[in-house]
Order: sequence, then C-alpha cells, then structure tokens
Amino acid sequence: MKDVESEARKFWEEKEAEKGGKVTFYTFATFLGRSSDRQVTNGGLVYIIDDKIFFEDFEKDSWLVKLIARKKQYEKTEFIIKKGDISLSRIVTRNSALNCIAGFCESQETKELSVFMKLFAKPVVQIMMKTGSSLFFDMMRGQDFIKEL
Repeated sequence: MKDVESEARKFWEEKEAEKGGKVTFYTFATFLGRSSDRQVTNGGLVYIIDDKIFFEDFEKDSWLVKLIARKKQYEKTEFIIKKGDISLSRIVTRNSALNCIAGFCESQETKELSVFMKLFAKPVVQIMMKTGSSLFFDMMRGQDFIKEL
C-alpha cells in the first residue's frame, strides 16, 4: 500500500512541477463530450491548479480492450479550461447531457438534476463556457468539484 501512496504522491508532485502550481482538487472523471459534437468516453483525471482546470485521459490497460481496438492507435486527450472562461457549472441529468452533445438541445436547455431526479437519473457535471458551448463529465466527486469552482 505504501508503494501506491508514494507513486501517487510522486505523480502529483510531477504534475505540480510541470504545470507550475499546487493541485487543490482532483477526482476521477469520464469526459463525455462537448455540446453539438460527438460522444466520447475518455476516462481520466480532472484536477485544479490555480485558476485552471485540467483533464487528461490515460490509455486503457485492459487486454480485452487492446484486443478489440487493436487497429486503433491511442491518442491522448488533454485540455485546460480557465475558470474565467466558465459562465456556469452545474449537475445535470446524463440523458440531458447526451442530448446536448448530440446537438438535440442547446447548452442552456439541459435539465439540472433536482433532488427528486437524483433517485432516477445519473448525475453529470456540465461546464458551460462563456462562448455558449459546454463540456460534460461523469465525475466521482461532482458536487465537490462544483464547490471548488
């Protein structure tokens, strides 16, 4: 267990040195896509350093995935969101998020997850940019992430 902890500590120290700041929040997340784009399912990390939100995925290490997707070359997905470029962040229903990604509704038309809907719908974090487009994440600590913003 100590090896895992020291590897994790080393990983975050490298990220802080690489990005030039202290990690104040991190969680596992699956990036689902952008509004009016195509759906993706890139599992990875979301973390915050200073006024920036970082997402980066990792190559799937499953032998089954490698066998099935043998012809497809892995391309790393990594991007940065500046907090100042965000107009709204909230928890919405997964169906609403997928509809927005597919272009069936606008970013402003997604359905915020109510207390009642939490019983029936899967929560997804929506980050709406000042440009009007949105990014959607299935996040382990979605509520905590929203509070950090």
